[in-house]
Formats: sequence, C-alpha cells, structure tokens
Amino acid sequence: MKRHLPKPKLCLICALLVLFLCSCNANPAMEEKSCLLAVTYNVQNLFNAIDEGPEYSDYTKNGGWTEKSYNYRLEKIRKVILSLPKSQDYIMVLNEVENSNVVEDLLFSSDISKMGIRYYACTNEHGSAIQSAVISSVPILGAAVHQCGEGLRPILEVSFNVGDNKVFVLAVHFKSNIGSESQTAQARRKSALVVQEISSSLQKANPGCLVLVMGDMNEELWSDNAIGRLETCPLVVGPDFARGVYYCFWSDTESGYSSLGSYMYNNDWKCYDNILVSQAGRDGYGLEYESCGIVRSSLVLTADSKPYAWDRRLLSGVSDHLPVWVSFRYE
Repeated sequence: MKRHLPKPKLCLICALLVLFLCSCNANPAMEEKSCLLAVTYNVQNLFNAIDEGPEYSDYTKNGGWTEKSYNYRLEKIRKVILSLPKSQDYIMVLNEVENSNVVEDLLFSSDISKMGIRYYACTNEHGSAIQSAVISSVPILGAAVHQCGEGLRPILEVSFNVGDNKVFVLAVHFKSNIGSESQTAQARRKSALVVQEISSSLQKANPGCLVLVMGDMNEELWSDNAIGRLETCPLVVGPDFARGVYYCFWSDTESGYSSLGSYMYNNDWKCYDNILVSQAGRDGYGLEYESCGIVRSSLVLTADSKPYAWDRRLLSGVSDHLPVWVSFRYE
C-alpha cells in the first residue's frame, strides 16, 4: 500500500514536470549549524513490492519479492542516510530507485524527518525500471528533465536557494560499462555533453551560482577518456577550482581519497560515484567547499572491506556502491 507523507512535509516534482510545491516550517535547532552536505548514493535496485510495470522480474510478486523484504531494504538504506556527517542541510542524489513512490516510502520515517529531509524530485522515464531522485532538507524551487538521447538516462536538474546562494544540482546516471568500457564510452560522452550544455546555460543566466554534477558516472573522469580531463572533452575536471573546470575530489591527492573508490569491479576499486563542483565552490563568497568523504562504515562494508552489495537471492547486504559526500561552509 502506498503511504503519503503529510503535505506540509513534502515537495514532489516528477519528470513529466507535474509540479507540487509546498511550504514547510523551518527547524530552529538546525539553523544554528553552518554547512551543506551534498551526497550521492547508488542504492542498487530499490524496488517496492507493488507490480507497477517495468520493474525487474526478481522484484515482482511472481519473482518472490515481498513487502517484508522491501521494508528490510528501506530500513537498511535509511540507516546509511542517518550515518552521514551531521549538517544543517542535506541535498542527496539517489540512483537506481524504482519511482517516486519508493522515494516517498524511504522518507516516511521519523528519523529521516529529524534530519529535515522532506523534499524530493524524481524522474519518471517511461519504460525504465530505475530512476534517479534528489532528496533534500532545502525547499526545491524548481526542476526540469533533460533528455540525452535514445537508450540514455535523462538528466534531472533541481534548483535551490541555500542562504544567498543559487544552487543547481544536475543528477546523472551515465551509461554502464556492460559490453565494454570502450563500446559504451561514447554514450557517456553524449550524456556529458548535455550536462555541460545545461551547466553553461545555468551559469550564464545565474552569475555566481553553484552547479553540482552528482551521481553514478560509470567512469573515472580524470583518466584519458571520453568524458573528462582533456580540454577537448565535455566535462573538464581537476584537483583545483578554475574557470571552466569542475573540482573533482577523486583527482585531488590532498583529499586523501584519490587511491580509494566507491564501487568495486573484479576486486578493483572504481571511483564512479562523483560530485563535481563548479568554480563558485571556491570563490570566496557564500557557499564554499570545505571537505569530502566516503561512507566506509560497517553498515556499507563487509568484513574484508568490500562494498556490502545487496544480494537479492540471500536478502542480505545494502548496495554495491558507497555513498560519497562533499561539504560546504557559509562565508
């Protein structure tokens, strides 16, 4: 059964641009803190127990998927969210959620409510089993969905006012490497080109705005590939804040995380989950980049320090990806 959050606590925007905005009361206790935490987390196939159409066969009634199993998964993901560093505000991208109903169920929790996270936007791509969502403690001003082409997941653009800052989040989930990295690279490049076009347009229309490109990019952007690093590529990333360059903490040796990763493939760590920060993240005004991190607790790691991947057959684990975060202070 679908549960509904009380209207004062919910702001829903879906990919078809059906818009529902609402007011919410500020939380005085949280106003005393002074940072924003941006998080991206691929939750690995979070499906509810209702047969709604394009879900994977393992997550249907005929496939043995039950409400009990679904609630177990919700609680696991909630615990990970609750383990995040404490912050005044949160903006979080979730990849691989089934639909907005699942996002709503995830937020239907007194513990999550205490974090102030009560707003969300979710894509609604027809025929796709998995969607991307943005959840937030910051009221959502607006949202738009940008198509990247046939067979490619859309870009979800969500806008916020955080203090005196205009913040735009571009939630992405680029093409996977199924087949081979070389065979799928051009598909990721095509999506990255759309991201860069959106970002450039936003920064031109909103001088000084902060743009965050967040999600599972299925590629390590600072390697010589089709997406990032090279000046001829659509998303130029690096370890510094410079005009036309997105700061990427994975490429910053001083971050302490350049040798780690958020996803493991064939026992090799990959830095696929990313938060790219535009130059405004270090311009001396408003929201300023402070630090970064990866959630590496026993909630998300096995005893041998590998991602505690969700196992549908054994009904165990959490996700094959680790959450990564970037924090900002207010100047």
